[in-house]
Amino acid sequence: MRLAESFSKEACIAAWEAVGAVPPSHACLNDKQVLWELGDASQDDVTQIAMMEMQMANTIACDLLTARGFQGNLLKAEIRRKKSKKAQELVMVPNSKERVEALSKASTHCAILQ
Repeated sequence: MRLAESFSKEACIAAWEAVGAVPPSHACLNDKQVLWELGDASQDDVTQIAMMEMQMANTIACDLLTARGFQGNLLKAEIRRKKSKKAQELVMVPNSKERVEALSKASTHCAILQ
């Protein structure tokens, strides 16, 4: 494919439709490779409800296995939760304890913001 064909109006619109930019549908968020965290959507969202139910089921099953003498803790999984805005704002306060800890754990210059 030639460069002119790659950036033609039709090719651009097709690419934008694929990710949900035109029309705005956020279609890319439905891809199975997108990482979801608890708190990404409203509490009524089907994905959030399913994630909470899976977390509860995993916790109950692992606790039951542990209570019966098995190593249930090896199967325990935690769904990542979205950080609260309060925690993110604390990182932005100059010379705060949270900022110093975040900087010490950061592997790149942008990692503190994630």
